[in-house]
Amino acid sequence: MESTSPVQAIDNLISELPWWGWVLVAALGYLAVQVYQSVHISSKLPPSPGAFPVVGSFPLMGAKDGEPAHQMFARLGEKYGPICYLRMGNVPSIIISDGNIAKILLKDQDHIFASRPWMSAGKYMGMDFQSVVFAPSGPHYKRLRKIYTLELLSNKRVIASHGIREARLYGTVKSMHEDMERGEATNLSSALKTLSLNSLIGLIFGLTEDTVSKKLGTVDMEEVKDVVRCAVELGGEFNFGDYIPIARWLDLQGVIKRMKDLTKRMRVIAAGVIEEHRKLAASRGPSSPDDLTILDVVLNLDGDDVLSDDAMAGVIFDMIIAGSDTTAVSSDWTIAELLRQPKLMKKLQDELDAVVGKDRLMRESDIPNLPYLQCVIKESLRLHPPAPLGIPHCSIQPTTVAGYEIPAKTTALINLWAINRDPKNWKDPLQFIPERFEKLDVSVFGQDFSLLPFSAGRRGCSGMLLGLTMVQLIVGTLCHSFDFRTQGVKETEVDVINEKPGLVSMRAQDIFVKVTPRLSSHLFKK
Repeated sequence: MESTSPVQAIDNLISELPWWGWVLVAALGYLAVQVYQSVHISSKLPPSPGAFPVVGSFPLMGAKDGEPAHQMFARLGEKYGPICYLRMGNVPSIIISDGNIAKILLKDQDHIFASRPWMSAGKYMGMDFQSVVFAPSGPHYKRLRKIYTLELLSNKRVIASHGIREARLYGTVKSMHEDMERGEATNLSSALKTLSLNSLIGLIFGLTEDTVSKKLGTVDMEEVKDVVRCAVELGGEFNFGDYIPIARWLDLQGVIKRMKDLTKRMRVIAAGVIEEHRKLAASRGPSSPDDLTILDVVLNLDGDDVLSDDAMAGVIFDMIIAGSDTTAVSSDWTIAELLRQPKLMKKLQDELDAVVGKDRLMRESDIPNLPYLQCVIKESLRLHPPAPLGIPHCSIQPTTVAGYEIPAKTTALINLWAINRDPKNWKDPLQFIPERFEKLDVSVFGQDFSLLPFSAGRRGCSGMLLGLTMVQLIVGTLCHSFDFRTQGVKETEVDVINEKPGLVSMRAQDIFVKVTPRLSSHLFKK
């Protein structure tokens, strides 16, 4: 009998193995790696609850039904320390719950943690990682960041576009006054979402109040709004496929299919508005720089700054999706906190009356003269950062943080919610006390790592100035214009604890109010 060498035997086995055998071999190999990684967790990594094969640390994280992720991670931080290691599926991850350690990642080692991990939201809704939110570190991201900083969201452009924001807000004030005249309550939370979305659509596309609900060329603005609502919902939905490869392939949750379908709609919208703006630009001729919409600016880029259609679509939807809900929820949390404390509401209204008077509505130009309003917004952003975990960072190389070894391609989540409530930095950290900022000069723009509502570093929020300005204007104008009487619950019992799970920190229950005008009726008729 002719003997077969080991090499020949292996060759024969390979040639005769059916397709399902290869799947089985691959699965067993993957499982073996997972078992090895589960057992051999380096002692030089940060403290960890441990990990199982395939699913990693998920079963050990102590998640509660309906609990937002940032609250769960805060509890893990209390148990395991300010830097905690998790293996989420097969993705090595660290959770940061301390401002000093956040400073290491976002300032001292910003160049190492400035990339993004692979996420299905970035692949699909981020236009194949072309958007500034999801783009990995590299030349494309640097180019986008420069365009945002110098062109789209510069201080000059934010100031120049104040008229659009004021017009949208005054329209909301008028609508609330009309509700009052009909004896109806206003769903304030819903009104704030609509206001924020309409404001950003106006800024980007240049639509006036009477056209924001109609069409821009072939594009129905109601379709734009529906796509944004779907994107916010999908972006906040946890997807196991981002952490477990086989779950991504099987798509048991249906998240990837829904994202693919939504991306098709996003591309159709982007193509339509881009084509329409090109036609409008050609017909009207040269415009003053101050008259250009954000989309005009994007289309006028030249040289190395010219963007692909996908990158332009990424800009459009980054700004609408990231900006609209964060502005709305920040305004909603702030007014909810003020309703609970009538003395603070009166103090703010007294300042508004003294500075603005009773003969006109508040304007953006009033904000520098309203220090207590600024304190109120700072305190609200401290307690309720609009995106409590920000967007995940990813290390591009091995490094050491706080004495612990961090592997390359580690996902880093900065728990802004926990950092902003750290009792080491704040007296009575869970209480809403705007007065704490009257003598405390702390910036919300990422220079002070005890207060990080917008994160910090080169991946900090590009639109933080615009967002802060909008929240200050909205809260100031509404509190100056009206007194509020809540429906279904006493003002002092408005819920400021419970949240809906998701990427953005939304209050669990909408606020319904009946308003009483504080200003002359003719101001609400314009």
